[in-house]
Amino acid sequence: MEQYLVFRLADEHYGLNVNNIENIEKLMPITRVPHTKEYVKGVINLRGEIVPVIDLREKIGVEKEEFGEETRILIVNWKGELKVGLIIDEVLDVVYLSKEDFDQATRDRNEFKFSIAKYNGMLINVINLEDVLFEKAEEG
Repeated sequence: MEQYLVFRLADEHYGLNVNNIENIEKLMPITRVPHTKEYVKGVINLRGEIVPVIDLREKIGVEKEEFGEETRILIVNWKGELKVGLIIDEVLDVVYLSKEDFDQATRDRNEFKFSIAKYNGMLINVINLEDVLFEKAEEG
């Protein structure tokens, strides 16, 4: 069994393995960086470290919504090499999921493929962090 942070984007539930999450921050001022993709909101100064911030809604194609009181920035770490902030709507829970909780089916949204887990009647779109952080190479 592994632990997953469950969070909300619009009216859907998403999950991310807690091993990839360094901490959870309240929304803070984000400095825009010119000539970046639309979903890259800019950078934050996190205790002296400059961290790029991605709006996860825009990145994976979920309907845009104004940031609210529960909006958070998940600080994720990719293999100790890359630290990025992901803007999410609301943190819901931390749950344990086993292989049996995952459905055979996957879900596609834009170019992203999500694993589907079931937990207490809730469907969780489990994110592959590598897909979110890195652009896919163009084929052809």
